[in-house]
Amino acid sequence: MSKNFKEEEIDNFRQCFQLFAPQGYVDTPDKLCFIMRSLSMAPTIAELKRYFTKYKKDAGVVEFDDFLKIVLEHRSTEDAPNEILAAFQHYDTQRLGYIDAKQLRYILTNTGEKLTDRDVDLILRELNVESDGRVFYDNLVHMLTQPLPGRR
Repeated sequence: MSKNFKEEEIDNFRQCFQLFAPQGYVDTPDKLCFIMRSLSMAPTIAELKRYFTKYKKDAGVVEFDDFLKIVLEHRSTEDAPNEILAAFQHYDTQRLGYIDAKQLRYILTNTGEKLTDRDVDLILRELNVESDGRVFYDNLVHMLTQPLPGRR
């Protein structure tokens, strides 16, 4: 596995894995999600379930060696920033670089992995959306694809 990652990356993955899975394994897709997102990855719920099912041991857990396989597989398919940007550009038919906060709320609460209104409120608050309601999606994509604060 070390041929696929730099030693520094493996150390970073190991530290994060040990921090959130001190027992040496992950026993749910939710825990796998937390670790991956802490490492700046953005797997979907469906991907997480697939990875967990594919790589779990007979005991129903994912250990660090299999976690590295998951990271390698995920990296080969993920281009989250560009995928998210393309999705928002689809709604910006005039190519102005922003969408309305109401439209964003509708998208995030009614499509894909639906968010709650509270989740959307937190996102809008974090983005400091002005009274005109414009959400510049470059800023949104940047915020959504950054590591969780204090987790690295």
